[in-house]
Amino acid sequence: MIKTRPVRGVVPVVITPLTADEDIDIPALKRLIEFLNTKNIGGLWVLGTGSEDMNLSFAKRIKVAQAACEANGGKTPLLLGAGFFAMEDIFDFIKETKDLVFDAYHVMPYNPRLSLERLDWFYRHLADNCPKPLWMYTSGNWSKPVTPSFVANLKPHPNIAGIKFSNRDTVAITEVAALVDEDFQVITAVASQFYACLSMGSKGHTSSLSSCLPEPMIEIYELFIEGKYKEALAAQLRINEFLIEFLKNTKKDNFIQAADEKYILKLRGICNEYMTSYYRQIDEIEKERIKELLDTYHFF
Repeated sequence: MIKTRPVRGVVPVVITPLTADEDIDIPALKRLIEFLNTKNIGGLWVLGTGSEDMNLSFAKRIKVAQAACEANGGKTPLLLGAGFFAMEDIFDFIKETKDLVFDAYHVMPYNPRLSLERLDWFYRHLADNCPKPLWMYTSGNWSKPVTPSFVANLKPHPNIAGIKFSNRDTVAITEVAALVDEDFQVITAVASQFYACLSMGSKGHTSSLSSCLPEPMIEIYELFIEGKYKEALAAQLRINEFLIEFLKNTKKDNFIQAADEKYILKLRGICNEYMTSYYRQIDEIEKERIKELLDTYHFF
């Protein structure tokens, strides 16, 4: 069984490039993976919520998995999303992708009304029957919040390798981060709280922003690791200033920022800006605003 390699530092949530007819833009996805692998990243989080996973069909997710794993070629730790509403789809997806080259599956339960007892069963059942290591995935925006004790109870399972703990509760983050050892990893999320999460013991951090702008996120991590905490905090505050303006675009309509991030990637020559069905693309006014922000902050 493949053991998940250490996942450290910046872990981009890989956005999903599309063609004009909403098919997977495989060449663009491969360009994105190759681009990210030129940066000092610690892992790739493929088919997460920022990847529009819930709005991708089963067949399209298979295409993403195949293209991303092929482009990465085992270079960087890659965690592949297998979350579906139906348990049958989860296991069918695992069956179709188990022979690809990647480190582990991540699964977030899409039903936010399940009890913690049923979530415990859910993860144990998946882990018992998964041919590769399994990462838990929780987000206050998309799933039922889990407690540090819930994570601690599942940690001893031999096939549960870690958790992405997306949470704004500083006490909970600190307690979950303290569970890290040789066999269990913890990464956090939300671009605006990267410095804070590092301070609380997080070793890795995901964000969709780092899919299009990995450089400023990497700067925070490298400064922090070097012990330059004042400079790292200043870099974080600069990103937060950027995000205050950046989030005024499609946040209200789409919630996720993929439309804005795809536009930045278009400016960087990597992919087009097409979105899946119910998400809208950014308009011309928003495009000009993003260009102005990029000119002001010089993140790349």
